[in-house]
Amino acid sequence: MAMGCGAAQSTATLTYGESARHDYERALRAFNDHDCLTAEPLFNNIVREYSYSRYAALAELRAADCELQQTHYTEAIRRYRAFIRARPTHAEIDYANFQIASAYYRQIPQDFFLSPPREERDQAPTRSSLRILQRFLRDFPDSEHVHDAEVMQTAILQLLARHELYVADFYLMRDRPRATIGRLERLLEDYEGSGLEPAALLLMGRTYLHMSEQAHARRAFEELSEAYPDSGVAVQARAYLAMMGEPVLDEGEPGASSDADDEALDDDGTEEDGELTDEELEEREQARLEREQREEAADLEAMQRREAAAAAAAAGPPGGGAGGGSGIGMGSGSGGSSGSGMPY
Repeated sequence: MAMGCGAAQSTATLTYGESARHDYERALRAFNDHDCLTAEPLFNNIVREYSYSRYAALAELRAADCELQQTHYTEAIRRYRAFIRARPTHAEIDYANFQIASAYYRQIPQDFFLSPPREERDQAPTRSSLRILQRFLRDFPDSEHVHDAEVMQTAILQLLARHELYVADFYLMRDRPRATIGRLERLLEDYEGSGLEPAALLLMGRTYLHMSEQAHARRAFEELSEAYPDSGVAVQARAYLAMMGEPVLDEGEPGASSDADDEALDDDGTEEDGELTDEELEEREQARLEREQREEAADLEAMQRREAAAAAAAAGPPGGGAGGGSGIGMGSGSGGSSGSGMPY
């Protein structure tokens, strides 16, 4: 009898920390079994009941992970950001930021046999994902998640670059070469590292030839030949250069800038403006933070609209089954062009 009382007393006198650990391990087992319907309420209870335990912070993260696992992206991002605001010095702050980037990345349109190729569709979620990933890589260069973030970034750069090539071709086929050049310049400036730079330079050179702008065409072909000599299209660039012959530059021709003009520019091609003061740097940083907050708010609103549209499409039209409306909606609603055929 005494032994029974002793065992009951031992169980009843678990410390605050031990009880928190016991409940967290129970919830974690369900989470690892991909049973978030069981795990998430347990994690939420730990946050309420053991708010002063270290397991409360871990439970907050795991609850956010559950939302992400269930593709509740808006709620997952909201929870990760709440964790970051409440616990800015926590050891897993980089993990929370990486998971936000992952939530954005998972919303990028995927290829589906009834839909246009990904590069032909609206790239707003893709650009948002790239911005968040680049911010993560800037803020957490030593994180263990950097490699995964870089892999995702490369995939996004390639997708966005393919989109720019698609739109450039679209404009060229409609005899709008200036618009084509604008898209190619955007690709080369914004999506460096995509691997599509040689194709962009080749198309740029060909477009300038179409516009009878020989000097610009030559510069594009020369840059392609010099910067990417082993690429598959470098041979074509060299063939165009051979066909064009030796250049003849007049003083007023684009590209014949004076030494004085060159000296007035920095290495990055911008005019010198001197070093910024500490106050100016602080103002710039504050402006950057405010811009990021506005972008985050706009992203969350866009996510909520997409989630609502997806839920409505899955439900189907009033009075009809979900299956009756989804086929039509997917074929007509997920393309990357508007009714007029203009790409994004």
